[in-house]
Amino acid sequence: MLKNTAIGIAIGLLVMGGIWGLVHLMNDAPPEPEVVVESVPGANKGVMDLICELDLDLDGQLVLGIKENEPTRITMAQIDFDKKSGWYQGTIAISESRSGTLQLAGTQLKVNRSAMFQRFGVMIAGEEFVLDRKTGSFVQSLNLSDGRKVNLIKGTCAKVIKPPF
Repeated sequence: MLKNTAIGIAIGLLVMGGIWGLVHLMNDAPPEPEVVVESVPGANKGVMDLICELDLDLDGQLVLGIKENEPTRITMAQIDFDKKSGWYQGTIAISESRSGTLQLAGTQLKVNRSAMFQRFGVMIAGEEFVLDRKTGSFVQSLNLSDGRKVNLIKGTCAKVIKPPF
C-alpha cells in the first residue's frame, strides 16, 4: 500500500509538472516591456530644484594656493528653464540674488556669469558651473583675467522631489 501511494504521488507530480510547463510554454501574453531610461531626463521647462554634495577640487585648490581644507558641503541649487537662469549656494557661488545665464548643451546644463573681483591673489573675470543631467556631475570653474580656467568645486547633484510623491 505504501508503495502504491508513493508511485501515485510521483506520477501526480510528473503530470502537474508537465501541465505547468505546457501552460507557461503556450502562454500568449507578450513579454513585459523593458524599462527605458530617457537620455535627457526631465523637461526643459519650469524650475528644477537640486541638492548637491560638493568638495573643493584638489587641482584648483593648488592652482589658487588655497591652503585650508574645506569639508564636503551639502548645498541647494536651482535651474529655472523659463528664465534661462541658475544658481547654487556657497562661499564662491553663482548666488540666488545674482543668478547666471543658462545654456543647454545635450545633457549638460551650463550656467555662467561675468564677474570682476579679486580673490586668492588673482582677478576673477567669470564664474560658471556645469551640471550633467545624465550623471548628476557638478563642476564649478572660475575664469581668471589671465585667460586660465580653473575648476574649483566638484561634486554630485540630485533633483529634489517635493511632496506629494
